[in-house]
Amino acid sequence: MPKTRSTKKKPQERTIPMVWNFPDDLLSRYATNILVQTGDQELYVSFFEIQHPVLLEPGDINKVESVNAECIAKIVVTPERLTLFVDVLQKQLTAFKAKKAQKANGSK
Repeated sequence: MPKTRSTKKKPQERTIPMVWNFPDDLLSRYATNILVQTGDQELYVSFFEIQHPVLLEPGDINKVESVNAECIAKIVVTPERLTLFVDVLQKQLTAFKAKKAQKANGSK
C-alpha cells in the first residue's frame, strides 16, 4: 500500500481594500462633552452636545436651573481597540497642531 503524503496548504495572504461608506443622510454633530463608562469587558463611550439655553436678557441666567446635554452617539468598544483608537487620535492631533503652527508662522 503506497504511503500518502499529507500537505497542509498555508492560507493565502492578500490585502483586501476597505471601502469607507458615508451615507448621504449621515449627520455630523458637534461633541462638546464625552462620557466614558466601563463594563465587565468593554467601555461605553458616549458623545454629547450641550443645548445652550436661550438668554434674551442678562437676568435670564438666574432662571436657568440646568443645561441639557443630548447624547448624539454612543459606541461600545473593547479596551484593546480603544487603545488603538487613542493612539491614532493622538497622532492625528499632533499632526493637526503642527500644521496649525506652520500656518501661524507663515509657512505652508
